[in-house]
Amino acid sequence: MDVGARSILIVDDDSGVRGLLVRILEEEGYLVTGVGTTMECLAFVDRGAVFDLIIIDVVMPLSMPNGFALGRMVKYRNPGQQLLYVTGVPEALPEGELETVEIFTKPVRVPEFLQVVRRLAPLPR
Repeated sequence: MDVGARSILIVDDDSGVRGLLVRILEEEGYLVTGVGTTMECLAFVDRGAVFDLIIIDVVMPLSMPNGFALGRMVKYRNPGQQLLYVTGVPEALPEGELETVEIFTKPVRVPEFLQVVRRLAPLPR
């Protein structure tokens, strides 16, 4: 394992989107783990797993709690955790959350997505 690599956890219930994001980020040089439910994410966090960035889908109808609630639970357990939310339904975003979080709107445009990820979890040069 590259000691300088950055690790990312992707939480998205859509296996196609999750797989795409994993591939994009691995090709960029990140160590990436993908999970399909909020409970899988919390299991990693509760075991003490450390990620440079956790990318969370906001709307996951088959996975409770929703993405913002998951983010709050992760932050409660690890206040310094860097989060990036993604959503394909921007109208579903609660207004009070928008000012305090990083949000990327689907469909994923690779150059813009990588720019945001690199800013939040820069790779070593």
